[in-house]
Amino acid sequence: MNESDNSASSPRRSGRLAGTIQFRGIIGQAVSELGVRIVGGEWPPGEALPREADLTEMMGVGRSVVREAVRILSAKGLVRSRTSDGTRVTPREEWRLLDPDVMHWRIQSGDHRELLTGLFNVRQAMEPGLVRLATQRASEAARSRIRAAWQAMEAVYVDPGHDDAERRERFIQADVEYHRAFLAATGSALLTQLFSVIEAALTMLFDLQMRTRGYDSQLTGMDDARALHRRVYERFEAGDADGAEAAMRELIEHAVLDARTGLERMGEPPVSG
Repeated sequence: MNESDNSASSPRRSGRLAGTIQFRGIIGQAVSELGVRIVGGEWPPGEALPREADLTEMMGVGRSVVREAVRILSAKGLVRSRTSDGTRVTPREEWRLLDPDVMHWRIQSGDHRELLTGLFNVRQAMEPGLVRLATQRASEAARSRIRAAWQAMEAVYVDPGHDDAERRERFIQADVEYHRAFLAATGSALLTQLFSVIEAALTMLFDLQMRTRGYDSQLTGMDDARALHRRVYERFEAGDADGAEAAMRELIEHAVLDARTGLERMGEPPVSG
């Protein structure tokens, strides 16, 4: 790292997963590097980080950068500093797990099993009820957005004019928008913000499901995915809140099975749920 880059824009990422604290340049890089290493278990909970002098040498930055990075990580719940005890990694339950940066670092560090398990628990607890609520409350504008999202998924299914890789990417994007549209239809800004936080993990989940079903080499299994999403959509359009809720629960249960299979193929412990 070069400390003179402090005014440059951080190269990490942009868009929906941008952190709640905006980092720039060398500080952003330092925060991200330490965050990934902490989340990845290089320094387990309770263990002290290397001394400030050691971190400056290890990372090639100045003391002020290290201090600011530690301050930001402390605000995210990952570390705690005490004069007599140094800077130690906090217990995992104290981490701000919904912080977009922490979520991103978990993905980067390969923390797939625990992340997906947590995501499935959230989806199973929330999404069926959200679809019920959307079916009961959606405005006409919200209904139009859901229709457009479903039509985009259908367009990917019926359009053979793209290669498998591009078609697969378009299907994932349409799938994310489909779920986002239902959530937005509830009219809850808080729930919509929650979705924006977990969206990167959800995209990873959809990618894993598609790989499990062979979408990385051929588009096998798309019939099943289409049928599950169509069932939710049709019950929604019919105003059948009970049916839409049940259909979304079935869709998520299939996702759990796909993720279990996918993680086993990757050599990781299976997802519970």
